[in-house]
Amino acid sequence: MIAKSPFLAVLVVGLTLISCGAPSVTGSGVCGAHRRGAAVVSRDVLVYGVRTDQGPVMTYYACRPPAGLPVELGTDELGSVYGSDEATEAFRAAGTYVAAESSTGVATLAVCARYTNIRRCPAAHYWLTVVDTQTRRDRRLPIYLGLPVPALVPFPVTVLLSTDGAVAWLQNVVLGENVTGALQLWATALKPAGHHGLAGTPAIIDSGAIDRSSVGLSGRTLRWIRDGHRQLRRLS
Repeated sequence: MIAKSPFLAVLVVGLTLISCGAPSVTGSGVCGAHRRGAAVVSRDVLVYGVRTDQGPVMTYYACRPPAGLPVELGTDELGSVYGSDEATEAFRAAGTYVAAESSTGVATLAVCARYTNIRRCPAAHYWLTVVDTQTRRDRRLPIYLGLPVPALVPFPVTVLLSTDGAVAWLQNVVLGENVTGALQLWATALKPAGHHGLAGTPAIIDSGAIDRSSVGLSGRTLRWIRDGHRQLRRLS
């Protein structure tokens, strides 16, 4: 009787798995395998980056440990002194929810504004991506939407996220291409929509001399202070 070598045994098992249609491991991989070096690690969520083949570009994913399937949050490329033309950063987690801030075209706008009138430059774009890793539903929420002319705005912004799927953020009031010190408080409560999405329409909750450090979000209750007065709003 001829004994099988360990190598042959492993090879036979591997071929058997392939022939049976065993799932392949892609670049995003299994959730728990990315715990080391992850950008965010909690009991309910994991946020990690995978280097792509397109130079210094990272694609970020969110998933629920230990074996939840990943959902793409966005891509991030190495920037310069002018910023980056594709960025994903400032991750936040609350329960099974994850939020990431993304932008495109910031470096191009900054270079253009340095050498010409900014009104002639292509606008940059900013948004939040919110994912529920439990259901793998997601929603993209625009930030600084509808600026009349291109403007170099403060980014990332202050974002709050709750375990109930409510999200709020502060962005500067922009007049023309000029960024003011006044703040706008935006918020929405996200709900399941369709097979894979989350629905929610962001609205301006308040504007003016808002104390940035006073803004809090618990469940779907939003609290903040403007002009020294406490404010409260229930998001629905």
